[in-house]
Amino acid sequence: MTRAPAPEDRDGYLALFGDPDVERWLRPPPLEPFREAEILDLLSGDGEHWATHGFGPWAIFERGSEELVGRGGLRWTEIDDRLVIELPWAIRSDRWGRGYASEAALAAIDWAREMEVEEVVALVRAENAASRSVAEKAGMSRAGTARHAGLEHLVFRLRPRRRPPATRDASRPCA
Repeated sequence: MTRAPAPEDRDGYLALFGDPDVERWLRPPPLEPFREAEILDLLSGDGEHWATHGFGPWAIFERGSEELVGRGGLRWTEIDDRLVIELPWAIRSDRWGRGYASEAALAAIDWAREMEVEEVVALVRAENAASRSVAEKAGMSRAGTARHAGLEHLVFRLRPRRRPPATRDASRPCA
């Protein structure tokens, strides 16, 4: 299940962004680990993004337990002095390998198609093979590099297009 983040997701965001294995990819040395105030600002900022733009990052919950296990969705960001819509994702390390990031990325791409977004980008650290795989599973292609949040990233891009409505092949009889 996904939804817009809310203030009651405080503990879930703290657990996600305070996870040392998640921080290893988002805030590696020499960057300092996230401080609690920064994580709470991220939560607040995600809510503000929704209020301002009508879309934003999702809080991702595990089916059954309803525990916050990640963040995904779409959000505006800046790359090379240009505003773009990013497909971000972060999943708690104790849930890695269960398909949450790929499922969220594919759902976000579908959402971008519905919103008729011209282009979606993902920013992935080159050494993060799992995140490169998520971007590729979402249909994205490598399109160079960019410096973002103080780190060098691979840039993956996709121009989501609305899928044409399904049509029945008139030459084939209905079953």
